Amino acid sequence: MHIHDVVVAGFGPSGISLAAAIEDHDDAHQGTGPLDAVYLERSATSAWQPNQVLPGTDIQHHFLRDLATPRDPRSRFSFTNFLMQSGRFYPFTLLGGYVSRLEWSEYVQWAAAQVRRQAEYHREVLRVEPVTDADGTVRTARVISRDPRDGTTHEHLSRNVVLATGHVPYVPESFQKHVGERVFHASEFLPRMTALRENLGRAPRFAIIGAGQTAGEIILYLANAHPDARIHSLVRHGGFKMYELGHFSNEAYFPAETDYFYGLEGDARERALAHARATNYSAVDPDVSTALYQAAYQDRLSGTNRLHMHRRVEVTDLAVSESGVRLTTSEVYTEEAGAIEADAVILCTGYTEPQFPTALEPFAPHLSHDADGLLNVTRAYRAENSDRCTVGIYLDGMTEWRHGIASATSFSQMATKADTVHRDLRATIARQQQAASAALVV
Repeated sequence: MHIHDVVVAGFGPSGISLAAAIEDHDDAHQGTGPLDAVYLERSATSAWQPNQVLPGTDIQHHFLRDLATPRDPRSRFSFTNFLMQSGRFYPFTLLGGYVSRLEWSEYVQWAAAQVRRQAEYHREVLRVEPVTDADGTVRTARVISRDPRDGTTHEHLSRNVVLATGHVPYVPESFQKHVGERVFHASEFLPRMTALRENLGRAPRFAIIGAGQTAGEIILYLANAHPDARIHSLVRHGGFKMYELGHFSNEAYFPAETDYFYGLEGDARERALAHARATNYSAVDPDVSTALYQAAYQDRLSGTNRLHMHRRVEVTDLAVSESGVRLTTSEVYTEEAGAIEADAVILCTGYTEPQFPTALEPFAPHLSHDADGLLNVTRAYRAENSDRCTVGIYLDGMTEWRHGIASATSFSQMATKADTVHRDLRATIARQQQAASAALVV
């Protein structure tokens, strides 16, 4: 089989940003020959969070922090170029504020389409296996993927692998056995709602678990889309909080802060990350906070009794039947019991970061770990190898625990992170080529 320079698992924003960096470099250095890269994506497209693109929602970062501009403002992959190509540059400049989720998702797909080496879609990466040469050295990785449509498997050989598969939807243990038609994670919101439509009736009942931006947006969407609905919002604390929007605290998304965070040791890193979480997790932006409070106030003023904001409440039990879902609740401090009947339960419970992706398990003996059992990862997002392995393994967008809050799901450093990975990848390939040339001479 042909051996590629790199296989990139995941062709969402992180993978597209890396492809943009690779192709911009190839365009500027045409005499050296292009990098041999393969991009694998388990979904049918590169659409960004397609099941959560709701009317009236927007992104929470500046549009110049796109997939390329912070790396190179002249890049053909920039959001500004997208606006020019779509004929919306001047109308967009009159809007102000943040970009809508709809337009940002369109931009991400547009950028994916600009990559000359088109991604192989319907390819879910299952395993990354070491290939051991006769001398006992691992110089190649076998990337095994599966087509979700028919279960067929496919293989690629590569000297380097970039995992850019992102975070995994988090479903609390008490809900896991009930996930299905009526209980589902917000990442499946729109298709699940479409499937449920015929069974909802005139006055559907919804329970939304969680207090983050997604929960707020879904509550507002349901209140508008279903005027007769009864909507129950369940949060474990005093109510929806706003993000920490201070100018200085949000410098956590600057590249220099990643350098600082990476330089910290174990416990200090954990404390620094805990302080930064308020800028991006378990909270809402000012627009959503205002809209939610206005909706609750108007509901109380009109006496419609549609919107029920259950604060300091947690779900202790769940019973699912053909007719709906019964949630047993408990007040966090008084332990007062309660019950809620719903036709659908939407889990806005966020995502988790796999500190060691399961696809890498075959490679575990060839990777270096610290005293806590965590991967040793360089500043350039490359997992450190043992002496008998030369394959470059990169974790792109999966090392918030090591590089800080800006290195995971945020777009703020998507382009600069791709630049760091790309530069290190080129250096790794050069070392691999030098080693191969030396072996031929011997």
